[in-house]
Amino acid sequence: MKTCLGALPALLTRIMLALFIALMACTLYLGAFQNGETQKAFGLGLLALAAMVLVLPLLSRLLARLGPLWAWVILTLLCLAVKGAWILLVRVPQAYDYATFWSYAQQLAQQDTLAYGRYMALFPHVFGYSSFLSWFIRLFGEGELVAQWVNVVLTAISGSFLFLIGKRWWGLAGGISVYLLWIACPSQTMYNVFALSEPLYTTLLLAVLTLIAWAEEGKKLPVVVGLAAGVLLRLFQGVRPIAAVVLIALVIWRFCLKPEELGRREGRRYWLPLVGLTLAAYLVTGPLWNAHLAARIGEEPATSSGYSFLVGFNYNYSGQWNQGDSDLLFSFSNEPGATAQQAQEKAMEAAKERITSGQINFPALMKEKMKNLMGTDDACVNYSRAVLRHHEAFSLLCNTFYYAVLLLGAAGAVVLWRRNDRSAMLLLPLYILGLTCAQMLVEVAGRYHYSILPALLLLAQPVLMSPALDWRKILRKKRESP
Repeated sequence: MKTCLGALPALLTRIMLALFIALMACTLYLGAFQNGETQKAFGLGLLALAAMVLVLPLLSRLLARLGPLWAWVILTLLCLAVKGAWILLVRVPQAYDYATFWSYAQQLAQQDTLAYGRYMALFPHVFGYSSFLSWFIRLFGEGELVAQWVNVVLTAISGSFLFLIGKRWWGLAGGISVYLLWIACPSQTMYNVFALSEPLYTTLLLAVLTLIAWAEEGKKLPVVVGLAAGVLLRLFQGVRPIAAVVLIALVIWRFCLKPEELGRREGRRYWLPLVGLTLAAYLVTGPLWNAHLAARIGEEPATSSGYSFLVGFNYNYSGQWNQGDSDLLFSFSNEPGATAQQAQEKAMEAAKERITSGQINFPALMKEKMKNLMGTDDACVNYSRAVLRHHEAFSLLCNTFYYAVLLLGAAGAVVLWRRNDRSAMLLLPLYILGLTCAQMLVEVAGRYHYSILPALLLLAQPVLMSPALDWRKILRKKRESP
């Protein structure tokens, strides 16, 4: 026990941070140097990084003079203006998964129980976002701008959570800095034109992180915080089935990377109920969510994700969606008397056969999946090609910002390493590592790293808010020096 509470947590923390830095290096290698355009984006990313380092600390500290309330108001209005202008100027028709979300949201707004809900039974996470969006369709009508304005508002709410987290960890200037980066993020701005679940589950993720950051500092209301975090994670799971990544990160941080407080009575009385109630609330609300879902779609939802594993290990398509695997799943689903659960179980059996077939080059597959998941940040441009001009320029813009943020995130991890920081900030690299590892087992797509971006922006703040970058103090010292 003494060893565990002594050097081991610090060692485990450094191993985790080393793995995270290696992941960032691998991402840059696979993405930034695959062709001339991404190499150019990496070069520009270095310039963008220099601009961020020079401008953001100064601008953030100047805005901080206004105080937290006025700074937040100005940033939120700016966020709504920037994101709102894009959705009004760029009108992209809904297609692919976006059309599916939009169609089901309209049906759920009109029907208490769907006439045919097999698709949602096979993919229960589709219900989460579609059901959420259906409430706004009831209120504001069926125009596609409803979904887009919902995204914009969710973006502002996410920015507000980033502001609160940044303020708590790095002061008011840190909260301002991370909110400004969120406003400037080009891919996030472009995704707002689609009916997609990423803005919603990212907001839920940031809400949980805000609770944990507040709990770490305030040490109050463990029962309330635990129950609220558990319910939020259940909603997160209902929109995107990756909430387990957050739960595992929380347990690893609290019990392995920073267990010292559990050795004290006060720490045990606070953190054990908080973590325990988070897990309990998450587990107890699972059957309630499934019962609600079944009542709305007319049949029991599948609890297995066999199809996602089947696609994830399709070597010929690098773990991405393909028509063949989709047809196979629906052939299982269309068998007489088959349920959604049985179809997913058969897909899992097919996935096991594929994995053990001996025909997969696993290192090559993982390399391609990493490249497709994390290598670039311009998938939003490809989805907008129907109406967007200057594709190359927008791709360059998205990737330039992305590579700059990847470098800042890696540098932030180095700062945490050097400080031996084992606070709740470690949840950020833990989440990124966990999500990346999970995606290596299942289907991948470029937009699936959407929720990683705000975590990287937060990780950038130990660098940007470093006293070494407080240019006002540096200039004042120069003037005062003889």
